[in-house]
Amino acid sequence: MVGNRTGQGRHIEYLAFEWSRMDIPFDRVLLLAPRPFELPELGSTTEIVADCFGARLPLVVWEQLALPWRARNASVLFCPTYIGPMSSLAPVVVANHGIYERIPDEFSRAQRLRSTTLHHLSARRARRVIANSRNTRTDVTEFFGVPLDKIDVVNPAANNVFFEEQAVERVHTEIRRVLGAVDPYFIFVGKLSRRRHLPELIEAFSIVRKNGHPTQRLLIVGPNAMQLDVAGVAREHGVADAVTYLPHLDQDALALLYAGADAFVLPTTYEGISQTMFEAMASGTAVLTVEHPTLEEGAGDTVLALRTPSVVELVDGMRRLLGDDHLRESLANQGRRRARKFSWTATARSTVEILDCVARPADRRKRARRDDV
Repeated sequence: MVGNRTGQGRHIEYLAFEWSRMDIPFDRVLLLAPRPFELPELGSTTEIVADCFGARLPLVVWEQLALPWRARNASVLFCPTYIGPMSSLAPVVVANHGIYERIPDEFSRAQRLRSTTLHHLSARRARRVIANSRNTRTDVTEFFGVPLDKIDVVNPAANNVFFEEQAVERVHTEIRRVLGAVDPYFIFVGKLSRRRHLPELIEAFSIVRKNGHPTQRLLIVGPNAMQLDVAGVAREHGVADAVTYLPHLDQDALALLYAGADAFVLPTTYEGISQTMFEAMASGTAVLTVEHPTLEEGAGDTVLALRTPSVVELVDGMRRLLGDDHLRESLANQGRRRARKFSWTATARSTVEILDCVARPADRRKRARRDDV
């Protein structure tokens, strides 16, 4: 929730926004965090309260000691970012947004030691686990040994800002601000990681640009988790002046840039489920990706999917989209319709229903008596 807010931070923000406008079976929602954070304008139906404490504590100490003590009287403790306390007086629900044990080279040994161990124990100890896709549910069962009947599937969605119709003038203004000129471009949004094959994307883009599309640009947005030298790779392939990398953009800017792009390109081979793909689809932008386990569950057949993220296939996919206006428009329209089947209102409602089922029995009886009055 603190700093530049991306996937999981946005997930919490969207839930809070929806719950504040929804009659839920809890008197209030208390958001616990180590440092202060901002929230969008909230509704008044359900009270959302921020409680920030323990900023000087090491994160693991905050997660495992300070957090459960602060939440000891809660009806239920919802931990939306994989990790919950190993010991808690309040019943715990953990959200898991995708594990990557099938691709062990994705993270360093040190990263795996912390994340896999804590993710595993958190899922095993929680009363329930909320998975963001059926594939994540299967992975959590297979690799962590959590029974299937303890895991609920709740898909994420695109925020409403991405469904808004964008004025051409605003789109062009944002493109000029970011790229310097209103040139055609592909866009990638997401954490830069091995499974998303950014070096292959940049190389394939360089071939497309040099062979028939000299004004094409590539915009890459997202935290650089793999410490990729984006500028260096672009220089190596002779497209340093055509590749723009930004670690972060806010939602309003992203909505405009999705809308102005020729296509959203996500050469991933494994995802829990892609929220940025939902955002691009909602923005009316054609999607080029690679076959991966949650593709059918999320985008269905509304995207152009490659067999592999090889340079050859990426070149072919980008060329097909640039050379076929009808295909690009058809994918954009289909994708937008598909994205409308998912909503944060539905996600928030399903999530709070799960939390209510796990809440302390005494608190549930109190609510029942209150509702009967």
